[in-house]
Amino acid sequence: MSVFIDRTFLLRISAKLPKFAQKKTDLYNFRCPICGDSQKNKSKCRGYIYRKKNDYFYTCHNCGISTNFYNFLERVDPSLIKEYSLERYKNGETGSNNYQKPKFEEFKTEKPIFRQRVELQSISELPHSHFAKQYVINRQIPESEHSSLYFAPDFKKFVEDMKIEKDGLIGDDPRLIIPFYDKDKELVAFQGRALGESKMRYVTIKVKDSEHKIFGIDRIDEDKMIYVVEGPIDSLFIDNAIATADSHLQAASDVFDKSKITLIFDNEPRNKEICKQIDKAIEQHYNVVIWPDMIEEKDINDMILGGWTKEELEDIISSNTFVNLRAKAEYIRWKKI
Repeated sequence: MSVFIDRTFLLRISAKLPKFAQKKTDLYNFRCPICGDSQKNKSKCRGYIYRKKNDYFYTCHNCGISTNFYNFLERVDPSLIKEYSLERYKNGETGSNNYQKPKFEEFKTEKPIFRQRVELQSISELPHSHFAKQYVINRQIPESEHSSLYFAPDFKKFVEDMKIEKDGLIGDDPRLIIPFYDKDKELVAFQGRALGESKMRYVTIKVKDSEHKIFGIDRIDEDKMIYVVEGPIDSLFIDNAIATADSHLQAASDVFDKSKITLIFDNEPRNKEICKQIDKAIEQHYNVVIWPDMIEEKDINDMILGGWTKEELEDIISSNTFVNLRAKAEYIRWKKI
């Protein structure tokens, strides 16, 4: 019952929390009552109440405070503390709020004639009811990006028509095609993302072996901070982002100066490979994002699907970017989640 009690008292004081709103189950957002939040933008809301196991906690991405619900309640309405304390120590309740990824039925489609370049139909050209377009829409990929994503009804034939020899199992299943370009807009690689059940969800193929396998190089402003993620789709949700198509995000420093990039690993503290890469990145003095406790989703696309907005995620990323000793301390905390 501990979560129920915390929630009950939170709702009782909600009138005292400016712009109070529920983002999703057990996640609430409002202007921080402790620091007053942003003084320049009165619509900014950087205070969050979130659930961790069977308790509520508070954090603010403006002043940096992070505390349990008892201390937060004591600061906001001390008159309720005695009553809260009497109710607090009862058995807790559990629950989860996991996003269910959409499932796609099998389908049949005519196979077009392919040319050597990526001249497939773009997602923006497909009818609204087309299953590939529905996949992109259900992932909430911005409509402005639909023209840069393509549909291949037969992935194996597409690879063959590109005159690329690829060892391994490449099926003839339909896939979403994500092209990788260099700074001169020349095609250097592409990724085929399965649209249904497949043993290989992602297949990334280099067109030019001499070039780096990094998505988004042609899209970024080198005068600004460059954000590096694993998945190309994740990079479409935040400004000035690139993707390495694997967990070795440090590969971006082969193209850009280390001081100009920030590494955003997936939020998977139990993934040994990701933990290994984060640990190595911190030792190598990279800027690294360590996700706060209130983020439950594993990657940026899942965070968008979970109800976070682009602006909120960029704010959280900015507030949780660390380097050196601070990064190490935050990493140790994150691993214990």
